[in-house]
Amino acid sequence: MELFFADDSTHKGVRDGMGKIISFGGFFVSPEALMSLEQQITDICQKKYAIPVNEEIKWSPKKKSWIYENLHGESRTECYREILQAALDHGVKVIVICWDEGRTTLKGERAFNKCLDFAFERISVHLEKNDTIGLMIADRPGGSHKQDEAFLSDFLERVNNGTVHVGPDRIALNILTTSSHLVKHLQLADLVTSITAAMVAGQDKYAGELFPLVKEMFISNHFGYIGGSGLKLFPDELWNLYYWVLGEDAYVKVSMSGGIGLPRQGLPYAENP
Repeated sequence: MELFFADDSTHKGVRDGMGKIISFGGFFVSPEALMSLEQQITDICQKKYAIPVNEEIKWSPKKKSWIYENLHGESRTECYREILQAALDHGVKVIVICWDEGRTTLKGERAFNKCLDFAFERISVHLEKNDTIGLMIADRPGGSHKQDEAFLSDFLERVNNGTVHVGPDRIALNILTTSSHLVKHLQLADLVTSITAAMVAGQDKYAGELFPLVKEMFISNHFGYIGGSGLKLFPDELWNLYYWVLGEDAYVKVSMSGGIGLPRQGLPYAENP
């Protein structure tokens, strides 16, 4: 069995023609590594950086939070770097979906639901590849109890029936939700998802220093490519960002007879964006 901790993130796209980036993602961790990873993150935060016990680790901490007020610049970067390194050392595997609202007619909740579909499919494929089942744990959606119920009800449809591309036999239960400030693994999911979304959006001033660690944790396809597997961008015309963000020279799918060389002329961001 593998556990997948998930969170969502939004970033303002600063690349030409890009709208808001909606993302959903997270990471796999084995049950055997679960407690050790949490303990190491806790030790990094409390013993080395004196972060209070109940303080939530977030990529974009709220104003007046302890991290916002006390952990600045290089110190925050180094703290987050150590947390990501701990994840890498524990065999964590990452999947992130990014949706550009500026290039599609689906926006807001409808775009988010498509991100969930893409994530569910890639999670299921990973579990099938490893011949195991999984449990998904996500940060509780913001808003009312009714919104939480709606999210769970909608996701249960995927668990029971699968999607057009994958069956329903790899996720053992409906997605479980809890408050992220209570679970260090969900705080790590916020970091990997938010850092990735920031890179896709073109906001690499701070994310750029930490993204190489996240990149090492992405799942890849049979040919060793992350694009379309560990990191899924939509719409497909964003393929060139696999070159600029991941450094991959081709977009390759197992179902394709061959790859598409990157960067590709005629698609956005053929030149350095």
